Amino acid sequence: MATESATGVRLVPPPPRWVLRTMNHVMRPLLASPLGRRMDGVMLLEFQGRRSGRTIRVPVNLNRVDGVFMAFTEAPWRHNFVTRTPVTLTYRGRAHHTHGTLVRLTPDEMGAAVRKSLDSGGSAQRMGIRSPKGHEPTAEELAALAPALGRCAIRLELEPAALEE
Repeated sequence: MATESATGVRLVPPPPRWVLRTMNHVMRPLLASPLGRRMDGVMLLEFQGRRSGRTIRVPVNLNRVDGVFMAFTEAPWRHNFVTRTPVTLTYRGRAHHTHGTLVRLTPDEMGAAVRKSLDSGGSAQRMGIRSPKGHEPTAEELAALAPALGRCAIRLELEPAALEE
């Protein structure tokens, strides 16, 4: 799995699992609270497990790709979105009821989607993408990282104006 391109664009390893669990434990209530209004670029997804029926709440990065809101993920919970699934998206302290669908992407599609997300204000740092100072990674460089970036996204059915202040 490629974690660095020929030009030095690379992915940093994710934090240890216990760090992610602790961060998620803190972020879930924070994103749903009035303090969440100050947190740009991160949203909380709440949905029902397709087999267990239990409520699942997952903090994820907000990515805008051609005006469509997406969450890039390879996490096992993504399988809950194989079919169009109701989801409550909480962004900046406000809940929005919508639907999400799992989208599988080729490496080239993932590279292009990540580039478009970065172009519309997405955070390379939150995605774990590092590049040499002054260098903006191209879609091709990001496609080379696609196996490590993942190849799935949750497409959220929400009008862009719904998340604007």
